[in-house]
Amino acid sequence: MNENKQDVLVSGKIFEKTIPFSRLFKLSFISLIIIAAGIYMYFINKGFYLGIDFKGGVKIECVIKNNEANIKTLRTLFTENKIESEITVVGNPEEREFMITLPIKSGEDFEKIITDTINVMETKFGKGSVDVRGREIVEPKVGETFAGKAIQLLVVVSILILFYILVRFDIFYSFGAVVALLHDALVMLAFTLFLKIPIDITIIAAILTVLGYSVNDTIVVFDRIRELHLLSPMEEFSLLIDKATTQTLNRTIITALTTIFVSVALYLFGGIVLKNFALVLTIGFISGTYSSIFIASMLTYYLRKAFNRK
Repeated sequence: MNENKQDVLVSGKIFEKTIPFSRLFKLSFISLIIIAAGIYMYFINKGFYLGIDFKGGVKIECVIKNNEANIKTLRTLFTENKIESEITVVGNPEEREFMITLPIKSGEDFEKIITDTINVMETKFGKGSVDVRGREIVEPKVGETFAGKAIQLLVVVSILILFYILVRFDIFYSFGAVVALLHDALVMLAFTLFLKIPIDITIIAAILTVLGYSVNDTIVVFDRIRELHLLSPMEEFSLLIDKATTQTLNRTIITALTTIFVSVALYLFGGIVLKNFALVLTIGFISGTYSSIFIASMLTYYLRKAFNRK
């Protein structure tokens, strides 16, 4: 292969020139804007939107056998009766199946809340018109325990990933990888605020899934950088990053598209239960791909440069 032309062989395809990813590092300002906007929304909203897994509440899935029933009339009905709720349509709107989420406080009677809510709907739409298909109850104290366990889980996972990369590579790579993972988590959390997605156990599962995906993608790039560095130890490290990222780009794009197709399919066909999970997963996969290319390696480079390490 002609070194002067800087040809790069990638999965049978030849890119005529190495892509200068090191000079595109400025694109990371997009992430800073998203994360800053997310922090702003966090303080405006006084926290995240929490699902019943964390703040406690009641979920009622029901079918209303009345042609007048729709999400607009239900919201108006609950507002008139001063019932705080979140209402979503399950499946086809013509089937009039709804998921009603009601927040609760410690000491409140769960059964009475469910009964009163059903009575309000039957008063409006007719006796026996509400067919309850399922319900879920989470006490506030259980929700607090879930929240604490979720935070501990995220911290433990981050520490384990840091230790793994530290052993396999070095402290410079570890720093880049962990900051990239933190970036992905913050971007996903920012979008939960933008899109008003309540954080529950499924959202935590989505975040952990993306962290695993992202670090795997990052390690592939790191491996290639290390290989090139061993072959050309005196070459400028930023050029090694450009070559390594370009050489793994085909694999990165194919993997990203494959996972995104799956998460989009889950969003479209997975039903109401998986909708928010799939949406956060899709955002995370995009963010993870972006951070592997533009953030992890370049942070490693600048940290090495700061310590004058070749």
